[in-house]
Amino acid sequence: MNSKTLIIYRLSAFAAGVGWSICILATIISGPSVFNFLNYISDQQFEYHPMLDYWMKMTGIAFAFIGFGFLRLSAKWKENLMRGKYFAIFQIICGIGVLVSLVRLNLDSPMYILDCIFFFGTGLPMLWSWNKLKS
Repeated sequence: MNSKTLIIYRLSAFAAGVGWSICILATIISGPSVFNFLNYISDQQFEYHPMLDYWMKMTGIAFAFIGFGFLRLSAKWKENLMRGKYFAIFQIICGIGVLVSLVRLNLDSPMYILDCIFFFGTGLPMLWSWNKLKS
């Protein structure tokens, strides 16, 4: 086993885990503050509404659990190596979805482009290194 390949795999899984897990902040921070942040990073102005706040918190929890899965892949890579392929493919599919949305919705904010880079920048190296590690 190549140690550089393992480092690429684990760092990619760790970066994906941190990227997804940071969404837990949407459940911890007050709703109006989250909406202020959304207004800051987007071209649109969002008005606070409790129902949207509820869905933001539910989404934050779901995304955080995805992140925890990636962090587990990074920490316990031997036990979870076979799952790594599916997590990497998931990242790539998310990247394709974001890319299609960028084009179809004509979104050009740097935040959306960074999302696309995040998905492909973690999913592709993770899948490449997984293929090397499994053999």
